[in-house]
Amino acid sequence: MNRPALRYRVSWTATVGLTVVWMLLWGELTVGAALFGVLVALLIQVAFPLPDVPELDSFHPIGFARLVLVTLGGLLVSSFQVAAQVLAFWRPTRNAMIRVDLRTDSPFITVITAELVSLVPGSVAVDAEDGALLVHVFDASSDAAVERARASVRATEATVIRAFGTAEDRALLRRGGDAGAHPATADARGADDRSDRHDRPEAHDREER
Repeated sequence: MNRPALRYRVSWTATVGLTVVWMLLWGELTVGAALFGVLVALLIQVAFPLPDVPELDSFHPIGFARLVLVTLGGLLVSSFQVAAQVLAFWRPTRNAMIRVDLRTDSPFITVITAELVSLVPGSVAVDAEDGALLVHVFDASSDAAVERARASVRATEATVIRAFGTAEDRALLRRGGDAGAHPATADARGADDRSDRHDRPEAHDREER
């Protein structure tokens, strides 16, 4: 992943957010605290410029609301599913590491997707590399279960794209295609897959009891 270049800028969103945090820490909802909070927020942004994150300029409120609702629903459903699997002690549980190709190579969307995947019970994002996530899944009892886990990760990424994705990311989401892979990384991954196909097993075949 390419690290975004730093640039000096003042974001109104960051200014308001930092001001609110300052007022909460200060413990006073006064005009003086607000003005001083604004000065502190501006000073922080000038002294410590943040990376340029295009996705923050592509924020979609409706998509973000959907992201929150879908995540809360996933937490509820997955909690019951994992609990049911744990209580069924007579049935062995098989775990696995799977590789999930992502649609976009955006570091921001990849990180948010990995965090949400890890937040939901039953899956943990272990690593991110070459436009893909390496995920540990709790239920890998069959090929169908592995594909469901992979589809769940990609559905999470799609929800994040609808909330923060740039126009290019949303176009990739609409097009779909080869595992939805980003064009810049799909060819490289395809070459790697062709070279490793005969000497490297699929990630989900590395199962552990």
